[in-house]
Amino acid sequence: MKRRTLLKQITTGAIALPLMGVSDFEKLTSKTKNWKGKFSLDKVKDEAFWKEFKKEHYDISDEFINLENGQFGVQPKMVVDAYCEFIKKVNRENSGYTRNHFYKEDYKPIMETLAEFSGTGSDEILITRNATEALNILIQGISLKAGDEVILHMQDYPSMIEAFQMLEKTKGIKINKIDIPFIPESDAEIVKLYEDAITDKTKCILVTHMIHLTGQVMPVKAISDMAKKKGIDVMVDAAHSFAHLDFKIPDLGCDFVGVNLHKWFSTPLGMGMLYVKKDRIKDLNPMFGDNTKPDDSIYKLGHFGTISSPTYLTVPIAAEFNNMITLPVKEARLRYLQNYWSKEIESMPNAQMLTPTAPERSCAIATFKLNNIDVNKTIDKLYKEYGVFTVRRDLPGGDAGIRVTPNLYIGTSDIDKLLEGVQQLSKA
Repeated sequence: MKRRTLLKQITTGAIALPLMGVSDFEKLTSKTKNWKGKFSLDKVKDEAFWKEFKKEHYDISDEFINLENGQFGVQPKMVVDAYCEFIKKVNRENSGYTRNHFYKEDYKPIMETLAEFSGTGSDEILITRNATEALNILIQGISLKAGDEVILHMQDYPSMIEAFQMLEKTKGIKINKIDIPFIPESDAEIVKLYEDAITDKTKCILVTHMIHLTGQVMPVKAISDMAKKKGIDVMVDAAHSFAHLDFKIPDLGCDFVGVNLHKWFSTPLGMGMLYVKKDRIKDLNPMFGDNTKPDDSIYKLGHFGTISSPTYLTVPIAAEFNNMITLPVKEARLRYLQNYWSKEIESMPNAQMLTPTAPERSCAIATFKLNNIDVNKTIDKLYKEYGVFTVRRDLPGGDAGIRVTPNLYIGTSDIDKLLEGVQQLSKA
C-alpha cells in the first residue's frame, strides 16, 4: 500500500493519515482493539477495570496524586506515541511534507474527524491554540459599537472578561455583570438572572458551559433559547466541557463556541477549536489580517501563519481514544469520582462545598473550602503530607476555594488519600 494516499478507512472505522499510512495508524491505535466494546455504564464503579485501563493506556508519575487535571489533560500513551512519531516524521521531511502533502492530503481528514466528533460541519470549525484564542476571535470579530451592551457573569474566565473590557475601552461598549449563585436552585433561576439583565441595547451574552472555578454546569441551551427569541447572540466558553460532558456542539443551540482540545479531548498542549455556525461566519470580522478568503469562509478567521502540523495530526488518534471509551461512560465515570469525594466532604466539620453535586449541575470538577484553615495552607499540607496535588481558585467577592479534578486514570484509592487529609485538616 502506498504510504501517501487520500482518506483511508481501516477496520476500526478510524481515519488513517497519509503521513503514516494505514499500517502505522493501526500500530499506534492497536491498544484500542482489545478495549473496544468493554466500556459500559456497568463498569463505572468497577475499580479493577479502571486500574487495568490506567496501566494499559497511561504513563503517570507516581510521585504524587494529580487531582488538578483541569489545567490540561494527560495524554494517553497512544496520543503521546503518535505525537512523537509525527514530530520526527515532519521534522525529517520538513517543508517537503508541509508544502506538498499536509494541506493537500492530511488536513481534510483531520478536520472531518473533528467535525464528526463535535457534530459540526468541517467548514464551521477551525483549530486554534486554545479556547482563549478561539473566543478572542469571536469577541474581537463580532460587530459591536458604542453603546451596545453585553452580559457576563462574575465567574466567567478572566481572559474573556478582559477581552470584552478591551472593547469597552476601544469601542465604548457597556458590560453588564450578573452574579451566579454557587449552588443554584434550578435552571430557571439562572436563566432569569440573564433575562433580567437584558435591555434594549443588549447584543451579546457570554455563557461559560462549565465554570472553571467550581465546575458548575450552566444551562446553555435554555439561556440560548431565551436570548434568541430576543435577537441576542450567545457565545459559549466550552473550554472545560468539550469531550468531558456527553454532547455535540449543536446541542448547545448557539452560533459561536470556543473549546479546548488539550483538556478532556487529550491532544497535546496548544490545541483549541473555534465553531461558528455556517450562516453566521459572514457576520464576523477577521481578528488576523486576511482579505483573500470569501466572506462566508471560516478560513477568513484563521490566518495563523505556520502551524504545528504534528499537533494537528494527533486529532484522529485522540478521537479514536475517546470513541473507544464513549462519552456517556466517560462522563459517568468522571461524575462518579467527583461524587465519591464531594459527598463525604459535605458531612465533614468546617467543610463547605462550592459546587452543586446534582448530576445535571457538575461532573469531574468541583471546589470546596475548609472554614477553619487557610486555603493555601490546606493545599500545601495535602501535597506535602498526603501526596495529593490540588489548586487554589480565587472566587468573586474575595473568597477562595480548593479545586479538585480527577481524570480517568484516577481511582477511588487515590481519592481516599484526599479524604484522609481533608478529614484531619477539618478538625484542626
